[in-house]
Amino acid sequence: MEPWMVALGLNAGLAALAFAAGTVSRSGVIGGVIVGSAIYLCVGLPGWLMLVGFFVLGSAASKLGYQRKAALGVAQEDRGRRGAKHALANCGTALACAIAFHFWPHPAWLFAYVGAFATALSDTSASEIGQLYGKTPILITTFKRVPVGTEGAVSLEGTLAGIAASLVLALLAWAVGLAAGSAGLHFVWVIAVAAFVGNTLESYLGATIEGLKGIDNEVINFANTVIGAGTAAALCLLVL
Repeated sequence: MEPWMVALGLNAGLAALAFAAGTVSRSGVIGGVIVGSAIYLCVGLPGWLMLVGFFVLGSAASKLGYQRKAALGVAQEDRGRRGAKHALANCGTALACAIAFHFWPHPAWLFAYVGAFATALSDTSASEIGQLYGKTPILITTFKRVPVGTEGAVSLEGTLAGIAASLVLALLAWAVGLAAGSAGLHFVWVIAVAAFVGNTLESYLGATIEGLKGIDNEVINFANTVIGAGTAAALCLLVL
């Protein structure tokens, strides 16, 4: 069977399950199939599993305690379903890294690829868990207590959830063989650090520039993954 047929079949199946579960919208199905198929063709099944891991864990975090978050006014829009704009914001950087690795197979691109997904998952987990269980959210720019859901707010519970999520994705990448050779010795901590840096700076951007003309949550999320991917690639070049 041709690789493109496998890619299309796997992603169509995943998208159908996600749509049935109420985690993606119709536009999310289309965007997910396109992005997922391109990723599979560029980095193969092991790399594609990073997308699956991000999607499954991120969707679970969004659905967790949804009614309570809805009552607080901080729940994901459209009943937690994600659309094409979310796919591009959270997966666009990883897709670019996958394409780059396909044409220029250097380990730094793989670090950046996993770093992008780990940062996106860290952000989603920190936000969703922090809004649900965070006891003392503070604004990252002033360290003053703010209401739950304030842009740029962070909490201990959310931060720990974000770190844990990035570690899970890094360990998954290591388990499927994306961190073979000498790179594997440093892979997990590099990805965790990159995700933490991206997530922290994302909170700062959310507190300072989100809401300005043309800068919405998706723009901030995209910037978050660029920072995480860039940090992972830079650390890879330093340690290898």
